Amino acid sequence: MDFKKYLSTNDKTFTIDMTALVDIAFIIILFLGIVASLAPVSVIDVELPKASLKAKETKPLKISVDKRGDYYINRRKVTDKEIAQYLKQKKEKQLVILADKDVKFERVVHLMDIAKMNGIEEINIATRSQR
Repeated sequence: MDFKKYLSTNDKTFTIDMTALVDIAFIIILFLGIVASLAPVSVIDVELPKASLKAKETKPLKISVDKRGDYYINRRKVTDKEIAQYLKQKKEKQLVILADKDVKFERVVHLMDIAKMNGIEEINIATRSQR
Protein backbone atom coordinates (compact mmCIF):
# COMPACT_ATOMS: atom_id res chain seq x y z
CA MET A 1 0.00 0.00 0.00
CA ASP A 2 1.19 3.42 -0.82
CA PHE A 3 0.55 5.69 2.18
CA LYS A 4 2.63 8.45 0.70
CA LYS A 5 -0.27 9.56 -1.48
CA TYR A 6 -2.23 10.55 1.68
CA LEU A 7 0.43 12.98 2.85
CA SER A 8 -0.62 16.59 2.33
CA THR A 9 2.87 17.97 1.88
CA ASN A 10 5.24 17.47 -0.96
CA ASP A 11 7.70 15.77 1.38
CA LYS A 12 7.36 12.09 0.58
CA THR A 13 9.34 10.81 3.61
CA PHE A 14 7.18 8.85 6.00
CA THR A 15 8.05 8.86 9.74
CA ILE A 16 6.45 7.20 12.70
CA ASP A 17 6.39 8.98 16.06
CA MET A 18 8.08 6.59 18.52
CA THR A 19 7.51 8.67 21.68
CA ALA A 20 4.46 6.72 22.86
CA LEU A 21 6.16 3.38 22.21
CA VAL A 22 9.25 4.43 24.19
CA ASP A 23 7.05 5.62 27.08
CA ILE A 24 5.21 2.30 27.21
CA ALA A 25 8.46 0.34 27.06
CA PHE A 26 9.88 2.42 29.94
CA ILE A 27 6.77 1.81 32.07
CA ILE A 28 6.96 -1.95 31.43
CA ILE A 29 10.65 -2.06 32.40
CA LEU A 30 9.92 -0.04 35.53
CA PHE A 31 7.04 -2.35 36.47
CA LEU A 32 9.16 -5.48 36.01
CA GLY A 33 11.95 -3.96 38.10
CA ILE A 34 9.60 -3.22 40.98
CA VAL A 35 7.93 -6.63 40.85
CA ALA A 36 11.31 -8.39 40.77
CA SER A 37 12.45 -6.55 43.90
CA LEU A 38 9.33 -7.74 45.77
CA ALA A 39 10.21 -11.43 45.40
CA PRO A 40 9.78 -13.25 48.72
CA VAL A 41 12.93 -14.10 50.63
CA SER A 42 11.74 -17.68 51.18
CA VAL A 43 12.58 -18.64 47.60
CA ILE A 44 16.29 -18.37 48.37
CA ASP A 45 17.76 -21.85 48.74
CA VAL A 46 19.64 -21.90 52.05
CA GLU A 47 21.10 -24.96 53.70
CA LEU A 48 21.16 -24.36 57.45
CA PRO A 49 24.10 -25.58 59.53
CA LYS A 50 23.63 -28.31 62.11
CA ALA A 51 23.76 -27.60 65.83
CA SER A 52 24.64 -30.01 68.60
CA LEU A 53 21.93 -28.77 70.98
CA LYS A 54 18.22 -28.95 70.32
CA ALA A 55 16.19 -25.82 70.73
CA LYS A 56 14.36 -25.77 74.03
CA GLU A 57 10.68 -26.30 73.40
CA THR A 58 8.73 -24.45 76.03
CA LYS A 59 5.11 -25.05 76.73
CA PRO A 60 3.30 -21.98 78.00
CA LEU A 61 1.72 -22.02 81.42
CA LYS A 62 -2.07 -22.16 81.43
CA ILE A 63 -4.42 -20.56 83.93
CA SER A 64 -8.19 -20.83 83.61
CA VAL A 65 -10.78 -18.28 84.74
CA ASP A 66 -14.40 -19.45 85.13
CA LYS A 67 -17.64 -17.45 84.92
CA ARG A 68 -17.47 -16.40 88.56
CA GLY A 69 -13.90 -15.12 88.14
CA ASP A 70 -12.20 -17.93 90.06
CA TYR A 71 -8.70 -18.94 88.95
CA TYR A 72 -7.68 -22.54 88.26
CA ILE A 73 -4.33 -24.19 87.64
CA ASN A 74 -4.54 -27.81 86.47
CA ARG A 75 -8.25 -27.91 87.47
CA ARG A 76 -7.40 -26.83 91.04
CA LYS A 77 -8.86 -23.60 92.37
CA VAL A 78 -6.06 -21.22 93.42
CA THR A 79 -5.68 -17.82 95.07
CA ASP A 80 -3.66 -14.81 93.90
CA LYS A 81 -0.74 -15.76 96.18
CA GLU A 82 -0.72 -19.33 94.87
CA ILE A 83 -0.66 -18.02 91.29
CA ALA A 84 2.32 -15.79 92.10
CA GLN A 85 4.18 -18.70 93.72
CA TYR A 86 3.37 -20.98 90.80
CA LEU A 87 4.64 -18.49 88.24
CA LYS A 88 7.86 -17.84 90.18
CA GLN A 89 8.46 -21.56 90.62
CA LYS A 90 7.96 -22.45 86.94
CA LYS A 91 10.19 -19.61 85.63
CA GLU A 92 8.43 -19.66 82.27
CA LYS A 93 8.02 -16.51 80.17
CA GLN A 94 4.72 -17.37 78.46
CA LEU A 95 1.20 -17.60 79.86
CA VAL A 96 -2.06 -18.59 78.20
CA ILE A 97 -5.25 -17.41 79.89
CA LEU A 98 -8.30 -19.61 79.28
CA ALA A 99 -11.07 -17.24 80.31
CA ASP A 100 -14.80 -17.89 80.07
CA LYS A 101 -16.58 -15.57 77.65
CA ASP A 102 -18.83 -14.27 80.45
CA VAL A 103 -16.10 -13.49 82.99
CA LYS A 104 -15.66 -9.87 84.05
CA PHE A 105 -12.83 -8.23 82.19
CA GLU A 106 -11.28 -6.91 85.41
CA ARG A 107 -10.60 -10.48 86.60
CA VAL A 108 -8.58 -11.21 83.45
CA VAL A 109 -6.68 -7.92 83.78
CA HIS A 110 -5.98 -8.71 87.44
CA LEU A 111 -4.51 -12.07 86.41
CA MET A 112 -2.40 -10.32 83.76
CA ASP A 113 -1.06 -7.94 86.41
CA ILE A 114 -0.09 -10.85 88.67
CA ALA A 115 1.64 -12.55 85.75
CA LYS A 116 3.61 -9.43 84.75
CA MET A 117 4.73 -8.85 88.34
CA ASN A 118 6.06 -12.42 88.49
CA GLY A 119 8.21 -12.49 85.36
CA ILE A 120 5.78 -13.40 82.56
CA GLU A 121 6.77 -11.59 79.36
CA GLU A 122 4.15 -12.90 76.92
CA ILE A 123 0.47 -13.29 77.71
CA ASN A 124 -2.03 -14.80 75.29
CA ILE A 125 -5.78 -15.23 75.67
CA ALA A 126 -7.12 -18.48 74.25
CA THR A 127 -10.00 -18.28 71.79
CA ARG A 128 -12.05 -20.76 69.81
CA SER A 129 -12.42 -20.29 66.06
CA GLN A 130 -15.88 -19.83 64.60
CA ARG A 131 -17.03 -22.20 61.92
